Amino acid sequence: MRQCLFCDQAANSKEHVWPSWILEKLKIDRPIQHVIGKKEPKILPKAEIQIRCVCEDCNNGWMSRLETENMPIIGPLMHDISIPLSLERQRSVALWAVKTAMVGDAVNKRDRGFYSRSDCEQLRLNSSIPEMLFVWLGRYFRSSLGNYGTDIGIGLPEIPNAVDGCVTTIIVGHLAIQALALRTKPEYSDRTFTIDPKPGPWDRILVPIWPNGSAVAWPPPLTFGSRWSRFPIGLLMDRWRIGIRV
Repeated sequence: MRQCLFCDQAANSKEHVWPSWILEKLKIDRPIQHVIGKKEPKILPKAEIQIRCVCEDCNNGWMSRLETENMPIIGPLMHDISIPLSLERQRSVALWAVKTAMVGDAVNKRDRGFYSRSDCEQLRLNSSIPEMLFVWLGRYFRSSLGNYGTDIGIGLPEIPNAVDGCVTTIIVGHLAIQALALRTKPEYSDRTFTIDPKPGPWDRILVPIWPNGSAVAWPPPLTFGSRWSRFPIGLLMDRWRIGIRV
């Protein structure tokens, strides 16, 4: 049996990609599309997708507490209700986003994905977010549900594949969350790299919540719209695709 993502026990429990409380609040009862890599898309009859990647202790323990902690925060945001986002609330949402990204990263991977054993253990033990990880919040004009993960590789002509990255974009209702995790290859750990996204109105359409040092307001001035709008939600999906797509 597969090992739990977050501890040494066997993965004897299934984690919901979408927590049941989110599905209930959004009343998602229609089929959804499920795509992994270049495989043919699948139409699943419902959004209640479960992955056997955690143990019962983690699932019913700290992970359940994290969900409960975020219900009064993510709940209003996904229903397009603005609430003050203190540093404590920002950290809570960031922890939830990282947990969701780690579970999503485990989909269809026999071995561990981007996040290391230490990354996952520290999240469980100390509520510690990995270094070089950034989280932003945005607003989507319609209510939707989506979880999109992309592995990226970053390099310079003289230093190919210097940095690995994983981008997770989560949409729950009107709330859009994006987490970018980066990891420099050990042989380049003494180097400093500056990575910029594609050009866009990012400072007006996204709110940074991790790392951050002050309270913020959501939503930002601009909103993501449909594919025909000035700022389509696809702009967020492609934000870090800045070079050749392989």
